[in-house]
Order: sequence, then structure tokens, then C-alpha cells
Amino acid sequence: MKIKNNKLFWLLALILVFSCETTELDLLVDPNVPSPETLNEDGSLNFIQFNFASFFAEATEAGAETVRLEYMFDTYEVNFNNSNANLGGMWRIGYADVLNEVQALIPIATNSGSVRHTGVARIIKAYTLMTLVDYFGDVPYSEALQGDSGEVFPNVDPGADVYAAALAELDLALADFASIDGNTPTFNDLFYGEGSSNSMTKWTKFLNTLKLKYYLNRRLIDPAGATAGINALLTAGDLITSSEDDFKWTSGTADNPQSKHPYYVEEYEAANPGEYIPNYLMWALTLEKGTDDPRLRYYTYRQVGAFPTDPATLDNEIDCWNDPRPATYAAIDAMQAVPLPFCSLFGRGDGYWGRDHAEADGIPPDNAKRSTFGVYPAGGRFDDNDADSIDSGDGLDGAGIWPIMMDSFVYFMRAEAALFLGTADTPEAMLEQGIRSSMNTVIGFLPNPADFTNTSDATDINDYVTAVMTAYMAAANDTERMAIIGKEYWLAMYGNGVEGYNLYRRTGAPNNLQPTLLGTGGFPRSFLYPNVTVDRNINITQKPGLSEQVFWDNNPAGFIQ
Repeated sequence: MKIKNNKLFWLLALILVFSCETTELDLLVDPNVPSPETLNEDGSLNFIQFNFASFFAEATEAGAETVRLEYMFDTYEVNFNNSNANLGGMWRIGYADVLNEVQALIPIATNSGSVRHTGVARIIKAYTLMTLVDYFGDVPYSEALQGDSGEVFPNVDPGADVYAAALAELDLALADFASIDGNTPTFNDLFYGEGSSNSMTKWTKFLNTLKLKYYLNRRLIDPAGATAGINALLTAGDLITSSEDDFKWTSGTADNPQSKHPYYVEEYEAANPGEYIPNYLMWALTLEKGTDDPRLRYYTYRQVGAFPTDPATLDNEIDCWNDPRPATYAAIDAMQAVPLPFCSLFGRGDGYWGRDHAEADGIPPDNAKRSTFGVYPAGGRFDDNDADSIDSGDGLDGAGIWPIMMDSFVYFMRAEAALFLGTADTPEAMLEQGIRSSMNTVIGFLPNPADFTNTSDATDINDYVTAVMTAYMAAANDTERMAIIGKEYWLAMYGNGVEGYNLYRRTGAPNNLQPTLLGTGGFPRSFLYPNVTVDRNINITQKPGLSEQVFWDNNPAGFIQ
């Protein structure tokens, strides 16, 4: 899926009387951009928040495709070459529309005592810097973002240095928040909806949770430092621990300007699904454990209730139906009770119509039969066995979210830290809380459950949790335990490819991901720089391929597929 530009982007820009994009890294003066002296602090911060959500959207798609949370067509090398549109958009938005605008806002807001503005801007800057490193490795920083006084062709900084700069920004944001008094201006908070003292409490929890993420990503290269850092955060206790503190972007339901979730717009507004739900994801929600995941009908919506049975239709719509099973599946099949899905979920027989990871055959005429995004997180339709085609206005009419940092994510991160670093938490307790938090958030996303007959309830959640915890307690070693933690974290992060991409490189979990169908190519340990960046900057040399690892990933080559 390619995230399309939203008309709301342009409307906001006009409303704010604010235009921010200049060059790739915004190192030249654009005569169309207001000078710093005329910058509007509220409008600037709104612009930054809005474009930060767009940055996340571009990043999450690329990450989600690598770890089978979204369908990927063809091999990694084909999808993630140096002209990949999503990664180019992520880079451009990250530098020009987020980092550059933060750089312009901070001195103006500091001079006016608008420390809420500066603190929030610094947090967004830190997340953006960390994500750029997580995806690309070494990236421009110290010579970039300096306006007309900076280096026109900035060199890249070591990823570890940029990570350290992100941590420093988080500490500066804490200092900003500590200086808030009764005269400090508030702002229009597009994430927590207030901009008041209460939302600053939530921003502080998100800030500290980003520190948790910082230390967890570094645990392979600095276990002692990661342990000390995480334990200090646990002792302070100011992390995201409740769904009320979830850091998420919330979409609207307006058509003009378009404010609906991008996935809803592309599928429901078009009334013609163009994307597939990965077979592996639907298999993990159904057949893998032998019982349906309580989130299944919230995550996915089926347009049909059965598969065709006659060979002619199968040849036309699911042409792999009689192909031999790929040899690359054998090793993973042998390590588990339920074989990986291949070609479809025929074993279910009830219309979970998807596509295998990296399936590169031609696209068949099956748009009206494909399973699509459900209630969560895209604001679509709940699957109540209707087996109807989707249309504009269905479900929640696009009132979805981008789940950037949810409370369930935090519990799973804490479970991993406790398992491998011996931090102050108990891994099994964190695992159980992570599952329950995810279930409650997803099931609670449907505002009118009484209107349906196939919703999940507390009994469904308890049965699922009991089964997972029984398997966890029976695990023979930490590798098996992490496989369970990682699979449950992966299931909970639907809608967030950033954390999935990091989790897989850091832990190898989920450890039974469906292989690329062709069995070729290596998993991208980092992405190539966008070609527009390499072409325009004489000091950036393209990486030799997708095998180059980011600084915190010291797992061996071939560690993941």
C-alpha cells in the first residue's frame, strides 16, 4: 500500500498561512517561507504534529511489509530499492517537514517562554531522529538543518551519535516541561487533545517511554547501560501504562477536507480493495493456535464467506491453488504443529482471502473478494459474518488511528527487557498484561458492540490468555520464551510497522515468519538511502545493499529471513 497525499495536508498549510518545504534537507533559503521572526508558534507546532503523523505513516508501511503485517509484492530487492517511494517520502517529510520545522520553532518559542511548544517539538524530533537511524543507519544531522548557515552537502553522522542526540533532546524536553508555570502558553494538541497541564503529563510519559525504547534497542551492544537505564525508568514509574496515555494519531470522518484514515480512504472510499491482508497474519489469528484470536474480526473484514471450488474460477482468481508447496517452507513447518499458510487459508474455508508474502504473480480480478482492513486501526467495518462488499461510509467511516506507542507495546518491551536483561519486571507478568491491554484496546474500539452478534468478550480474552501463558510457562529456554513474547507483541502492533521492524531485527521474533515465496533475497537489515538524496548530496554514498546493519543490530548475518 502506498500512502497517498491527503488533501488535508494542503488545507492545513493554507489555513496556517505556512509553507515549509524547501530543499531535501532544507539547507537553502526559500523566499516563499516566512522568516523566523514572523513564525507563528501554534501554527508551526500544528504543522509539525500533522507531518509527524505522515512521517510515521510512510515509515510504518515499509516496516510492516518486511514483517508480514502488510502484504509485500515481490522480493525485498524489488520493493526496497533506492527509488522506493515510501522511503523517499519518509526521508523528505522527516527532514523538510518535521526536523527543519522543529529547528525553526525552538528558538522562537524559547524566546517567548512557550516551553510546552519546545518540549513537544523536541520529543517529536527525538522520535524522528531515532526512526531515521533505525531505518537507514548513518544519517545527516550535525551538518544538516542549519538553514543558510549550514553545510549545503551535509555528511552523515554515525547512527549511535544521532541516537545520543535524540536522547539529549528528550532530556531538554523534560527541562522545558519542568519550567512550565501559570503564564506558559498552551497549544492545540493534535495528539492528546489538550495542550494543558494534563496533556503535558501524558507527553512526559511518552517521552520516558521513548527512553525505554532507546535503551531496549541498545541492549545488544550495551546490556549494562540498557539495564541501568531501564531500571531507572521503572523506578521513576512515569511510563505509558494505561490506554488513556496511548500515543496515537486519531483520524476523522470528514470528506472535505479528507480526514479519514488513509487505509479506509484507499479501500472503503474506493469501494474496491486494492490491497491484500497477508495470509500469514490471518493464519496467525486463526489456525496457528487452533482457535480464533479475539481481535480477528476487528482487524480484518471478509467480503465473502467462502472460497470458490471449481478449477476454472480458482485458476482465474487463486492460480496458486494447485502449485507445489515451496521447499523454503519446510524448515519452519518442521518446528511447529500447524504448517504455514500457502496460497490461501483454504483450511478455514470461510473466505479469509489474502495473499502470501512476496507473491509476485499477476494480480487477479478478485477485488470484490479480498479481505480488507476492519474496525481497528483503520476505522472500517466489523466482521459479523455479513460477507458484503465494502463501501464508503461503512463501519466507523474512517475514524481510525495510527497506533504509534500503545500501552500494550510498553508491556511487551518490558517483558523482553526482563527476560534478557533481568530488569525489575517479571517477564510473564508483562507478557500477560501486554496481551490484555491490546485486547481491551482493540475490542473497545467498536463503539456499538450490542449491534453485533460475533463480538469478543472477557471469556474469550481469558481463554486466549490462559492458552498463551500455559505455553509460555512450558517453554524450555529464553529463545522459546521470546518467540512467544515476540509473536504476541507482533499481533498487538497491527498498524505499526516501525516497532515490528525493530523487534524482528533485535530478537528474531516472530521466529516462524512466512518466507518470501520465491525464497530469494535477504531481509533488509537497513534500507537504502532514497536516490534523490544520493543524487543531490555529493557527501552521501549509497550503501552496497540491504545487508548493512544499523549500529545497535549486532546479530549475525542471516539471523533473520
